[in-house]
This record gives sequence, C-alpha cells and structure tokens, in this order.
Amino acid sequence: MICPHCQTSLPRKERTNSVCAHCERAFALDPKVHGRGMHDTRIARIARTHTDEGRRTITLTQLWYLARAENPTWDAVERSGRPPWVGRTVAVVLVAGLAVLAVRMPDIAHAGLLWWGSAGAAVVVYLLAKGRPYRPARLAGARMEPYAHVFRTMMLGRWVSVHGGLPPGVVDDETAGDAACLPRERVRQERRVTLLCPDRAVRVFLSANDVPHRRGLTLAARLADVPPTGPVIVLHDASARGFQLLADVRASRPDVVVVDAGLPVKAVRGNRGAVVLHETPPERVRSGEAGWLRRMERLAPEDAAWLRQGWLGPVAAVPPALLEASVARAVERARSAPEPAQLRAAELGFLSWPQSTELEGI
Repeated sequence: MICPHCQTSLPRKERTNSVCAHCERAFALDPKVHGRGMHDTRIARIARTHTDEGRRTITLTQLWYLARAENPTWDAVERSGRPPWVGRTVAVVLVAGLAVLAVRMPDIAHAGLLWWGSAGAAVVVYLLAKGRPYRPARLAGARMEPYAHVFRTMMLGRWVSVHGGLPPGVVDDETAGDAACLPRERVRQERRVTLLCPDRAVRVFLSANDVPHRRGLTLAARLADVPPTGPVIVLHDASARGFQLLADVRASRPDVVVVDAGLPVKAVRGNRGAVVLHETPPERVRSGEAGWLRRMERLAPEDAAWLRQGWLGPVAAVPPALLEASVARAVERARSAPEPAQLRAAELGFLSWPQSTELEGI
C-alpha cells in the first residue's frame, strides 16, 4: 500500500502496527487488516471527489456505498439431488448383503462368479440410489463488503483516532439532526413542496447541504408526516417497498400533485456499477395483489420480475451530486405541474377559456 503521508510504497514488513517505517507516522486503514480497498489514500480520494473538496457534505452511509470493495449477488436456487443419507443407507444395506453372501459362498456353486456379479449389481444400485449430488435450496441474496457496521467501526474508531475526525465534508448520519426543515422567508410564498424519503441518510444529506431551505422543501420520513395539501415528491429506492410507498401516497392524496423522484429500476437492473441489495418484498407484492405491480408487468415485465424477487437499489448509493440535481429537477416538476383537481375540471369544461376561431373578429 501507499503511505498516505509520505506516498512511499510500503510492503507488509514496513507498516507494522499501522505505522510507516519511513516517515514514522501512523495511518488508519491497512488493506491486509481491514479488507481489500480499505486504505487511507483511497478513502480520502473518494471523499474529496464526492464532497467537491469539502464544499458538499455527504453522510457516512453514502461514503460506505461509494467506497465499497465488492457487492456480490446470487440468485435463488431450488433444492436438487438426494440427501446424502439416502446413498449412505443403501450402501450399508448392500455391504451387509454382500457380507452375508460371502459367508454362504462355500455352499453355492460358482460362488466367486456370483459374488462378483452381485457386487457389480450392488454398485449400480448404489449409484442409482445416490442420484445427483445433493444441493440444498438457497435464497437469493446480496452483500456489501465491507459490511456497514464494519465500515462504521473503522471510520468512527481507527480513522477518527488517527486523523482527528471524519474526512472533510463527511458527517455521521446516525447522530446528525434529522428534523423536518421549513423553508426560509424568501421562499415561503412559493408553492410549498414536501419531500418524502424513508432513507435517513438521504434526508441528512439534503439537510446538511441546505437543500430544503434553498428549494423551499419540507422533509418527511413517513407518509403520516406528509401534509394533506401541496405537491409531494417521493424519493425512494428502486425496490418493491419504494414503489408501494409511491402508490400509497397517490392513493391517500388523489387531489395532490405527486412526483416520482425514485431511483428507476432500469438504472440498477443489469448495471454492474450500481449497488444491488436484497430484501423480502411486502406480502402484497409477493402475492401479486399490488395494482402498480400489475401495471408494471404489462409495461416492463423484466423490471416487475426483478422487484418481485426482492432485489433493490438504494437511493442513498446514487452519487451525491447526481442525487442533489435529481431533487432539484423534481422540485421544478412539482411546482410547475397542475393540480389533479384542475385537470379534472378542465376535462369537464370548467375554468377553461372559450377558444376563438381564425375568422373571429374579421
């Protein structure tokens, strides 16, 4: 690894106890100890890039996604083959039978030929009974390396003790404030918008960068926190729970503009550079009762199947600059969209101005 202080390439014997043998200064992370890719130079570079040299604030959870070393996934596997005890039981019975036959061989004509024939038949029976190699059932899943709690322990423990704090621009989202943010006076007269996002790391990221105040937003963590009036932006994961939340918001507030600002499935499914995790989808999704899922199955069947299997792409893993820009675009869409009640009135002919013909007034 490279010493983060003197930039010297250090073999293992020259970095004993996480101290550089050349400049004699301590460093926080050693890839041989803390895992592949976990070293000060790389983590600091990632933090500088995504905080724009400290001008943007990101959360520790976002840094974990950005600094991940590996994100393996595996599909569900059905049980196949026969359990090992079947072959073993058959083998014991066959061996016992051959032993009995060997004891009685002196009394049987052509005993040797009969015994070897019986042994061959026993082998065939054993192979048929054993069947294909047993493979137990396995659920679909995914993991992140390092694990979240391991990364947090490294950063809040060793990194802070060596460097005196987290990298510039990085905050711990588990201890940072997460209160709903009210817009400042200069934007109070604008159309008030509520941003609903269940992900605490994303809410802390937006609050830390003053996005609610600059954009005139109120942050909400649950559907129950969303006011009954005013446009709503739903910022959700690319997951079954995320799309179900969007459907619940639209169903509970039919007269309110609801903007879907969630992570699209197509941005995650099949994208090797995206973070993919796995969860157990809601019962309504597993049973196929969700109306939004049936519509998606008609329009994008592969996306719907991906969600039903429990795959998800966390919105907190979106690069911070892109996430903030997406929120800004969603706010503009929410403010410019007409209210559903106005659209229904226009369809009925109310509140619409009569159109003149080309020859009118000539």
